[in-house]
Amino acid sequence: MLFNSLSKLKRTMVMAIIFLLFTGLTMFVVPVSYIPVLGKALGFYLLVLSILKILDFISSKKAMINYIGLTLGLLAGFFGILLYAIDGLFLTLLNWLTGTLPIVLGFMGLYHALTYARRSGRKGWWFLIILNCLLLLFGTILFVNPWADDPRAVLWVIGGTLFYSALVYVISLFWIWPFQQQTA
Repeated sequence: MLFNSLSKLKRTMVMAIIFLLFTGLTMFVVPVSYIPVLGKALGFYLLVLSILKILDFISSKKAMINYIGLTLGLLAGFFGILLYAIDGLFLTLLNWLTGTLPIVLGFMGLYHALTYARRSGRKGWWFLIILNCLLLLFGTILFVNPWADDPRAVLWVIGGTLFYSALVYVISLFWIWPFQQQTA
């Protein structure tokens, strides 16, 4: 049971690391003039997702999970329309998400550090607690955000936050990943 949950956790962490690294590096490289284009592209994606969820609901057997999928699809369509209609909403949402993401990841990392890393019996597991507390602190500071006036600085802060979150996940992966016990 514990090893199955560890294996699932490892796969989830590796995918999160790849996603966070890619997104963080993208925020470093993207020019400020592309921000509205990214917002419109996300809006278009959410509208297409909404249409697909509605068509999936029409062809389904109308179970409860299909109603939940329809509701999520309609919400995605609503946010897609909002991203098309309101200028600057994408950067504002990205800024709020970047403040929220390190806080959520910090709490999840604390949970993983106390649940898995401490139980593994490895030395230095408390280092994960320090890293995740710094992640919580960094996410809290982002809500104050003194860089909100400069879009380039906002993108750099977002990229740095996502990159640091991926770095914390990589380091915590070393403590969670079980080593092979060699018997002599």
